[in-house]
Amino acid sequence: MSFRIEGMAALERALEAVASRSTQLAITRRALRKAAHPMLEKARQYAPIDEGDLEASIRIGTRIKGEVGRAAYARHMADSWDAAKAAGRQAQWDRVVEKAHAAQALRDARRAFRAANPPAILYLGPTTAGWHGHFVEFGTGPHRNGGKFAGSRHPGTSPEPFLRPAFDSEARPTIDRLAPLIWDGIQRNAARMPKRRR
Repeated sequence: MSFRIEGMAALERALEAVASRSTQLAITRRALRKAAHPMLEKARQYAPIDEGDLEASIRIGTRIKGEVGRAAYARHMADSWDAAKAAGRQAQWDRVVEKAHAAQALRDARRAFRAANPPAILYLGPTTAGWHGHFVEFGTGPHRNGGKFAGSRHPGTSPEPFLRPAFDSEARPTIDRLAPLIWDGIQRNAARMPKRRR
């Protein structure tokens, strides 16, 4: 679930007038965090409570596991490893060379992602402590168990959505809260500028 905010030309111009790109990004991220906080609270409120670990794991962050670039790196390394194995003795040296190519693939994928997406992206959802969150949100189908209960049949679980209802109820209010928060950040930064010049 995501939404993109466009058409805020005056706000964008004001942000561009702020000194550095990193300051613009910091202002935008702070505003996004504050604007999305009620959505975070609703997601926690809607999360089913068993031991409370899912509810406690829901956070707002700037990156997710499996970030873009890592997937490109892994794909490139897997393909090059297969090619190196087929090559025989030269495989070790080829592996070293391919690591350099894979690192370049990672950088290229990140650059392409940054070029195609807005600079300030935040994610709202469970951290690794709530690894089972997607099973709760979407439910599971009937399946065979592994591990301790290997071979037994599990009937599946019904979905208990907590992120979707939070998003549905808070998406528009989050957008409405965002512009005033960014303006506030711009004004605070502008007020600090004369002090920095002294």
